Amino acid sequence: MSVAQRSFFESAPPAPPSAPQSGSRRTPRPYQEAGIAAIGAKLGEHRSTLFVCPTGGGKTFVASTYIERHVTEPVLWLAHREELVDQGINDLQTVVGEFVAKEKADSYALGSRLVVATVQTLKGARLDDFASRFQPRLIVVDEAHHAVAPSYRKILDAFPDAKVLGLTATPDRSDERAMGQVFDSVAYVYEIRDAIRDKFLCPIRISRVLVDAIDLRAVHTVAGDLNQGELDAIMSLEEVLHGVVKPTIELAGQRRTILFTTSVENAHRMAEIFNRYAAGSARAVDGSTDSDERRRILRDHKAGAYQFLCNVGVLTEGYDDPGVSCIAMARPTKSRALYAQCAGRGLRIFPGKDDCLLLDFVGNSGNHALASALDILGGKYDEDVVAKAREIVERENGALAEDALERAAQEIEAEKARAAAKRARVKGNVNYRTQTVDPFAVLHIQPDDDREYAERFGMTASEKQIAALQSSGIEIDPGMSRRAASQLLGSVFARRQKGLATFKQLKTLSKYGVTNINVSFDRASRVIDAIAGNGWRPLHPATLASMLARDEAGVDG
Repeated sequence: MSVAQRSFFESAPPAPPSAPQSGSRRTPRPYQEAGIAAIGAKLGEHRSTLFVCPTGGGKTFVASTYIERHVTEPVLWLAHREELVDQGINDLQTVVGEFVAKEKADSYALGSRLVVATVQTLKGARLDDFASRFQPRLIVVDEAHHAVAPSYRKILDAFPDAKVLGLTATPDRSDERAMGQVFDSVAYVYEIRDAIRDKFLCPIRISRVLVDAIDLRAVHTVAGDLNQGELDAIMSLEEVLHGVVKPTIELAGQRRTILFTTSVENAHRMAEIFNRYAAGSARAVDGSTDSDERRRILRDHKAGAYQFLCNVGVLTEGYDDPGVSCIAMARPTKSRALYAQCAGRGLRIFPGKDDCLLLDFVGNSGNHALASALDILGGKYDEDVVAKAREIVERENGALAEDALERAAQEIEAEKARAAAKRARVKGNVNYRTQTVDPFAVLHIQPDDDREYAERFGMTASEKQIAALQSSGIEIDPGMSRRAASQLLGSVFARRQKGLATFKQLKTLSKYGVTNINVSFDRASRVIDAIAGNGWRPLHPATLASMLARDEAGVDG
């Protein structure tokens, strides 16, 4: 059947939303403005870039505003869940003021500049058909931590000329390193703790609930997280279910609560047990729930018809209910990314909401390092500070997470100060000197090195780059970005082709007052030989000037 014969195609787009007709009237927050500018700058230099912002921070609004201001060509917005597709369509139409078409199942996007599509749809023959009728110049990847999957990579490879903007809230280091394989740069990072500090998200209050029946010592690790089947077997024990439900009822008070569970059966059993304790207080939803029934269940929870919403694999991404003020993590995890996504469902600001209560259900975790609110807030703190904050929370259950981290940092600093004062009383007689050589300064290069993002997102110098630089006498910090290493290697190779002095020669000459980096390889060799023949003492200035004169004039001899 040809495209023209399809009865369900969107050939006559409805009018764009009535408000606003020409772009968004919503004023971006300061960090959103900074992010929009950074996205433009990075996409001007790279094919792809990431915008990192927590749940509730307005990632889709930032991307939509960037498109509204700067992109006049076709745009493809990729999502992997129905809720994210609808959210992308609504945000784009509201901000840009244009009709947005959908490419999903029996919906074909025809005649629109803006298209939102599901990754599940764009594969095989459907991807070929789509690429034959639509050539985006920008691809937005929502929840970009999924972009390392082959299904995403195939779509991105189908449009090699398109720029790529990834949106993600994940703070998980391993995921970010994987994303470094897909994204060339990081435009902007706005952390959860930044948003809480700026009062765009609410503070986090932590309660750790010890349930003796939760014993994870025999659970294996698969792909960086707890084995799902083994974990579910533990968390589905009747004693564990009651150990989760009863404390949640007592600690949540009147807070509307979302519980994250380990399986479909676990979610429904937990809802059933809630209703044993408090009739009509809980419902369950999972990926197999009928779409109309799912909407009704979510609508009733938002309206306050019941308090406890148990789910598995449905509300982790793309769900927006600012009135939720308690998150119960009945799904222990080692993944900070997953924990942050779950916790983010309760961090939005809402009238009358002072904070979000995170309930962590713990037992004997053995060697497993389970993620917690302290981990998703503690990215800028050392591990010893996070560990100290965990001790504070265990002593003072219900403490504010940020307060615990700040107090822990102060305690660690005080301990370090006491240790430093003790060491200061011990004196020794040691003569030494150090010298640090900046290769960029030696080669007169302005470095383009975003070290923090490079290290965090796995875009640091490769082993081959480091080895090639070392063979040229250049030692670099392993945290140097891949791009900065390329700068150095490019200079080394260019100098070699032009017959100019090597880095090793320049480093030696710089110790004896030679600052001209355009000296030839042969001339540099003769000068260094002369210095060596002088017992490695500086040459007379007139002698040195005479030996370098012809190179200064651009002629070697």
